[in-house]
Amino acid sequence: MPTVIPTFLLKKLYVKGSFKNNPTGFEIALRNTLAPGTLIGISPLKIDGRDVPLDKILIAAGDAAPVRASDISLTAPRQFPLNIVIKFQVEDQPLAPGPHHLTVQVNTKEAGELKIDAEDSIE
Repeated sequence: MPTVIPTFLLKKLYVKGSFKNNPTGFEIALRNTLAPGTLIGISPLKIDGRDVPLDKILIAAGDAAPVRASDISLTAPRQFPLNIVIKFQVEDQPLAPGPHHLTVQVNTKEAGELKIDAEDSIE
């Protein structure tokens, strides 16, 4: 089910400046500022047009233990609480300094598919 949430509101879910390299790859963060939700699926994250497989992405909501993106489904949903930061830890090669484009697409029980496009830089 496609979402009816405007693109400009979805862009605000991305936490500006959260894009950074770490010892196992890179990470980004989203903050749910819209309404409490339930994640029932995730599409591969795209970085500069390249797909990152779901089994290479760990997702942690607040202080909760991280789970593999590939483990989130209709039968194994995850809460996406209001005002909680969701970290996406991507096990991949670190990214070169400079600007990068990413796309995160999640499927929620309440609002359907949410496609979040963001551009940020790694310093």
